Amino acid sequence: MTKWYQHSYRRNLIDMHITDWDERFLAEFDPDKYVETVCSAQADAAMVYAHSHVGNCYYPTKVGHQHASLHGRDIFGQVVDGFHQRGLDVIAYFSLIYDDYSYRRNPDWRMTLVNGAGAAEKSRYGICCPNSSYREYAAAHVRELCSLYKFEGIFLDMTFWPAICYCPHCQRRFLAETGQPLPTIINWEDPHWVSFQRRREAWLVEFAHYITTTIREVAPEVSIQHQASTYPLNWRFGVTDRLATENDYLGGDFYGDALQGSVVRKLFHNLSPNLPQEFMTSFSTNLQNHTAKKSKELLQAKASACLADGAAFLFIDAIDPAGTINPSTYQRMSAVFDQTKLYEPFIGGEQVQDVAIYLNTEAKHNPADNGKVVDDPTLASTIPHVEAALCVAQTLIENHIPFGVITRNSLPQLSRFKLVILPNMLALSEAEAEAFRSYVGAGGKLYASKYASLIGNDGVRHVDFMLSDVFGISYVGETREAFTYIAPESATGDLLAGYSAKWPLGLDQSQVMLQAHPGTQILGRLTLPYTLPSDPRRFASIHSNPPGIATGYPALVLHTYGKGQACYSAMALEGAEMHRDIIANIVRMLAAPFSVRAEAPKAVEVTTYHQPDNQRYIVSLVNFQKELPNIPVNDIKVAVSLGGHTIKQLLLLPAAQSWPYTVENGYAIFTAPTLETLAMFALDYA
Repeated sequence: MTKWYQHSYRRNLIDMHITDWDERFLAEFDPDKYVETVCSAQADAAMVYAHSHVGNCYYPTKVGHQHASLHGRDIFGQVVDGFHQRGLDVIAYFSLIYDDYSYRRNPDWRMTLVNGAGAAEKSRYGICCPNSSYREYAAAHVRELCSLYKFEGIFLDMTFWPAICYCPHCQRRFLAETGQPLPTIINWEDPHWVSFQRRREAWLVEFAHYITTTIREVAPEVSIQHQASTYPLNWRFGVTDRLATENDYLGGDFYGDALQGSVVRKLFHNLSPNLPQEFMTSFSTNLQNHTAKKSKELLQAKASACLADGAAFLFIDAIDPAGTINPSTYQRMSAVFDQTKLYEPFIGGEQVQDVAIYLNTEAKHNPADNGKVVDDPTLASTIPHVEAALCVAQTLIENHIPFGVITRNSLPQLSRFKLVILPNMLALSEAEAEAFRSYVGAGGKLYASKYASLIGNDGVRHVDFMLSDVFGISYVGETREAFTYIAPESATGDLLAGYSAKWPLGLDQSQVMLQAHPGTQILGRLTLPYTLPSDPRRFASIHSNPPGIATGYPALVLHTYGKGQACYSAMALEGAEMHRDIIANIVRMLAAPFSVRAEAPKAVEVTTYHQPDNQRYIVSLVNFQKELPNIPVNDIKVAVSLGGHTIKQLLLLPAAQSWPYTVENGYAIFTAPTLETLAMFALDYA
């Protein structure tokens, strides 16, 4: 039996975080008008507020606090009934942890900062600690909601740590579990500090499991979804891929560019327990601007990119305090869905991913914070590992190389990928290291850089790389210089095209100093500036730090291990935008030929899904330029590997128009029509 989310691609949510200090708030709310307006956008599922960040409920509750202006009216129930009468599936929205009403009235539930102050004393957002008695309250609340109403799904928003909590409950629990007090100094190479972070992550999963189990006991047929937008965000949120098991499918709200959307959808594709994954974004330009609208072209591009990644699209609107909704929002979304709904019958399958970017959700920190107090205002805003992963993804998109984003849940399936990339991996567990060792030994290809496998996920720095045997090098030390170079070896060829021993590749990073093992091929060597860049008085050139000292240390190596190969860089080369061409060269060296190729501008992303039951490939081209509306693109050439099959036909969707192609060296080759935003093809084989 299929679940509702397996056939839903057009979804809506209307934010209703409305306070009740003014009787005018929600006074004009009309359930019938609400339902009619959402349906006018051609949405096929609606997320409806039951409980908001403010802590107000929109139904008569005995556990929580109903919005005072409703005077007992059950607008949640009326809206749910209205959608069901229209044939729409309903997802109940419930805010966890963010509950301002409970925060203000229950001091013992409050998340507490390291200085002892409540975490939200000067904030609109009251946040409750899941280690306090709030957990029982939250469980009773969702139990009540699921007992009173019938709906298809529930979305549990804000399942993360909004603050680093030092409340008495967290202090007692950490002491009981570790025998130590809560640490206050950040140090990612201190097992005491790292154990606190690992406990925060585990506590969050345990709380989510408690809430999920409570719902399953009352309403086993209801799909459960915890907010997933924090998976790629920094360590403070305490979210790791282990939280995914408490969901039926993954989805979250994102407000960034095309790259962010592409990466998170691919991450959710591989991590979500079921598909399709969900991508949420606001209809307005951002959540802070109540009326500014995104253009139809931008919404069209985002919704089209969702389809190309096999994801459902949910647009977020916000209700007026009076309880009214702007109908023009839904007119614009209807025009977008008019186009995207035509492609929905063709969505699904196994995404073709030759290259996997490995995202370690226990490595979302910045070593620059080591030694700082947790409330230091200068804490780094950047996450080197995630930023490097994004940079690699952009490289692969621009070079039209099929890729996915994976986490530890994909370790048993590493053999699916030609190449796995460990981008600036700041922590790695022994289990992960062993999985990568086995993968390469069996014939896989690996690219890694700098600290990869040098520091464990427990905070222990190893004497040598855990994957030293795979990389073919050993750790010697690290340069004092924070600007260093890689000089290509003469036998490297065009791998480091444009650079030479005299004019080597430079980057504002230190480098790990290495000793190569016998049989390891050295592709580049460490070159240092003439002087120490941090010395303000002794320099060669006043503006820069030109290369001057050839050290002989390996800096870029290629090593055969078992049946596979590993390429290692002593600097995090993959995180540098100016060196994307070098990373693309390395990827080609390790993983070419690819399953899909394209001759297209960088703004065009090509994604492919295999539907073996239908003996079909679905190939999508999405034109998503930075400046919209898009400039149409002509003469895009695409080549798709037939995998040894014989092609039957190529169809341009959604009209299933027969499209010309040729076959060369096992690839079906065709030229796409003029591409405005989305083009989709079905390639059927015998």
